[in-house]
Amino acid sequence: MEVSKTYNFKTKAETLKYLQKHDLEDARVLPIYIASRKDYFINEKQRLKEIQEYFDNEYLIIRSSSKSEDTIETSSAGKFHTELNVYKNDIEALRQALTKVFLSYGRVEDDDEVLIQPMLKDLKYSGVVFTADIDTLAPYYIINYDEGKTSDTVTSGKTNALTTNIVYKHKPISRGNNLVNKVIKSCKVLEKIFNNSFLDIEFGVDGRENIFIFQVRPIVKSGKKDLSNINLDDPLKKMKKKIKKLSSPHPNLLGRKAIFGVMPDWNPAEIVGLRPKKLAISLYKELIMDNIWAYQRDNYGYRNLRSHPLLISFLGVPYIDVRASFNSFIPKTLNENIAEKLMDFYLHRLSEIPTYHDKVEFEIVHSCYYLNLADKLEDLLPYGFTKNEIKRIEFALLEMTNNIIDPKDGLYKKDLQKVSILEKKYEKVMNSDLAIVDKIYWLSEDCKRYGTLPFAGIARTGFIAIQFLESLISMGIMTREEYNSFMNSLNTINKQMNVDLLSVSKNKMKKQDFLNKYGHIRPGTYDILSLRYDEDFDNYFNVDQMEISIEEKFEFTNKQMREIDQALQENGVQINSDELITFIREAIEGREYAKYIFTKSLSRIIQLIITFGNKYGFNRDDLAFLDFQRIKELYSTLDHRDVKDIFKQDINKNKEFYVYTEAVKLPSVIIEAEDIYHFSLLLEEPNYITLKKVREKIILENKIKNSNLKGKIIFIESADPGYDFLFSKNIGGLITQFGGANSHMAIRCAELGIPAVIGAGEKNFKTWSRADTLEIDALNKQVRVIS
Repeated sequence: MEVSKTYNFKTKAETLKYLQKHDLEDARVLPIYIASRKDYFINEKQRLKEIQEYFDNEYLIIRSSSKSEDTIETSSAGKFHTELNVYKNDIEALRQALTKVFLSYGRVEDDDEVLIQPMLKDLKYSGVVFTADIDTLAPYYIINYDEGKTSDTVTSGKTNALTTNIVYKHKPISRGNNLVNKVIKSCKVLEKIFNNSFLDIEFGVDGRENIFIFQVRPIVKSGKKDLSNINLDDPLKKMKKKIKKLSSPHPNLLGRKAIFGVMPDWNPAEIVGLRPKKLAISLYKELIMDNIWAYQRDNYGYRNLRSHPLLISFLGVPYIDVRASFNSFIPKTLNENIAEKLMDFYLHRLSEIPTYHDKVEFEIVHSCYYLNLADKLEDLLPYGFTKNEIKRIEFALLEMTNNIIDPKDGLYKKDLQKVSILEKKYEKVMNSDLAIVDKIYWLSEDCKRYGTLPFAGIARTGFIAIQFLESLISMGIMTREEYNSFMNSLNTINKQMNVDLLSVSKNKMKKQDFLNKYGHIRPGTYDILSLRYDEDFDNYFNVDQMEISIEEKFEFTNKQMREIDQALQENGVQINSDELITFIREAIEGREYAKYIFTKSLSRIIQLIITFGNKYGFNRDDLAFLDFQRIKELYSTLDHRDVKDIFKQDINKNKEFYVYTEAVKLPSVIIEAEDIYHFSLLLEEPNYITLKKVREKIILENKIKNSNLKGKIIFIESADPGYDFLFSKNIGGLITQFGGANSHMAIRCAELGIPAVIGAGEKNFKTWSRADTLEIDALNKQVRVIS
């Protein structure tokens, strides 16, 4: 197929007519009738009669074909009206449909057109495919489709039940469903016809899997970071080899293969984001993920995974080594053969249901004892476990849990004491005459030993506490409402901060005293670009609008306490009801307090890095790309180079590497090495639009009309084109509950450079909508509740 030059896109109708002249191989274009505005309204009756005679099909689709849509600057995808299933023999219905589409243009030019085509019979799938990543223009096919009878489900954004396939363009597809392969083949043909690698294609598939092209338009490139020239062939090839090596049987690990995920265990996607810069990920690895996590598990009675890093960075994207994680949740006293069998079950279960990747401890792994554990373990019977093996697992978890929660010698109590030591260590280091590098070194060392290590332990007991509470609900001892009341009655550090903030608003506490106490907190705990509370107080808090919150109290009834005592005794848990409730309170409150304390050291480390870096001419943006190890090495290593040269070389290297991190698209769960080339988004995964960040107050859908929307993050239920007016209000960000990567609002936000979360899902949407201020970090695929 020879194409002499790049096609100059015109209207939707003219583009489809152009396509009809070419051999599309396995794809087709439906018959076309074009009605221009001036001609149609002058000769309305004649044109309506022509339309009736032109088509054999009884039902038609009336589509927009305005000259103002599908341009190089803007696609206006889904902006104008489309009328479906118009019965051609009803002349009045046909007339009204054409008029409605013309009027949807607003100001109609004489040469504006409307496109009429037959409705596709036996429509099985409808979808949209991008022939490049819409944000970075990286070489991927993004195929979004829905099984249904209407052709606009993808662009309308009215459903979340969309299938999204992502395929690397430069790798032959060796697997996958036939539909995806056929769509990609058609895409390659269209790219050649238009001599353009950046296309936005709407398509339909009938019951015989014939592909019909409904529309082709250019992807808007202006204002985007163009990473189309980044060659990912070799990096992905190396990544595939690395995954295979890491997946091999290991003498110190149970399980025949490895799985990698962005959310299981310590949730790197949540903590540092999917595309963290070097300083953030290196700090996270240093303080927790390389060694500390395994030391804590070993100390608490789990299998010894020391020296096994938990976080694996693939082209800068942080993944959890799930095999190592699952190994670390098995009690060290459990029989080796049963442990091996249990590991194989865990890995098989996640492979079977990868959507569990962000809830493995609730849906897959049995990592502690709680009051209805025996019932949960019955789920192992269909997978070949004997009742005796299940009892052995139960008893191993019970013995370990009893050691952790013991009211006198419980391991978590020792960890709470260690956290208090860190406060004293912190003050000694900061009040010393040590040089900045020395302070950074000792703050990090003390933070690991007395901060993140005990925090990891207390966080584990916090999870156990929640499991006990959930089991009380399952057993009918307490209700969900009582659970919520209990949680609200806890005296967490967050509640204390709100009380103090209220005192500031009433002039009962000085602002500086508040900042001395809480000023070290920053929403992005490991992110040097995230400002601390004491650096941006007025944007974080509005003390003039503080509301008094009623402190909630909760007490279990005598009847509940008797039922808890009976359940504990029957289950062999060696504490009574009073001790259990005390444990739950101490564990949950302690987890929040331990994080508050260790992040004070972490936050100060980041501040000292800023001070030290500024001394050599590096700003925050530069330092975000500095590997923390380069700073640590300065404490014990001296070579011939100047510090400035060491930092500059490392920062430049990591900046150059980071474009690969931005360009690559990887699945949330890697089960097989080939997954890195071709994968489907998990159903509940939101779509993050642009690579930008916004932090602002939110406006809910029912408050839009009476609010100043400038700069705000707007919440609407679906990605409906009817909300286009929002873009005239200079909004700062957008979050929708429903919608896909190719919906109208997703495309518009990408074009206008507005950070958005499209299709957040019911859970995220409801949780985030309760906040006052949010931060959308689209690059890192994160939403942070600021206040």
